[in-house]
Amino acid sequence: MLAHQLRTPLSAINALAQGLMRRSERMNAEDIRSRAERIWRASLRLDELIEMIMSYTHVSASGMLLNPSDFNPEALIRRACREQGNHEPGRLFKIDVRGLPETIVGDSILLEQALVIVLSNAMKYSPPERPIRVTARAEKHGIAIKVKDEGIGISERDLPFLMQPFFRGRNARDYPGTGLGLSLAWHILRLHGGGLQIESKEGRGTTVTLTIPERNIIGASGIL
Repeated sequence: MLAHQLRTPLSAINALAQGLMRRSERMNAEDIRSRAERIWRASLRLDELIEMIMSYTHVSASGMLLNPSDFNPEALIRRACREQGNHEPGRLFKIDVRGLPETIVGDSILLEQALVIVLSNAMKYSPPERPIRVTARAEKHGIAIKVKDEGIGISERDLPFLMQPFFRGRNARDYPGTGLGLSLAWHILRLHGGGLQIESKEGRGTTVTLTIPERNIIGASGIL
């Protein structure tokens, strides 16, 4: 599975580059630009795959320690939504954040990565004209962030396997992806003593809930 996912963009880059070298003298500037752009996009895809695999290996490795500090959860949520929105300017984010603590303790870099994974999935698997709803509320011992999309959803038979590395739902296989994202996000939240829950209906969208304790920092991956 992993070898196939890496080989696909590598093969695309190789084929496009060879074609460009062989035909460059007979191609006009627009054709060269188009092929160069396809090579660039294939290289971005390969870089994304490598980065995801490295992040997953790092986070799930035994004995990994967090780097906790105080951070403002609302600022983190709004920043992640803004940066993801920049990738898809036409996409509407409906953000409803209320009553969160001014600061919580955690590894803000890893927690933002987990939220970005969930936001990116919501965008990938739903039409660009459909909004992404992000709500966040304080709970007894922390906060809960819900990301709801109106996309393809997940079949009931696939739901139990979504946290397994490299697993991809049957209706998601035509979309680019590694099958590592949700597993990585889940690991990050568990390292914090939190969790990740998914509710979904095929064809009707998905809601992902990230729960983050306010202070309960485990600090190592021995629980995994």
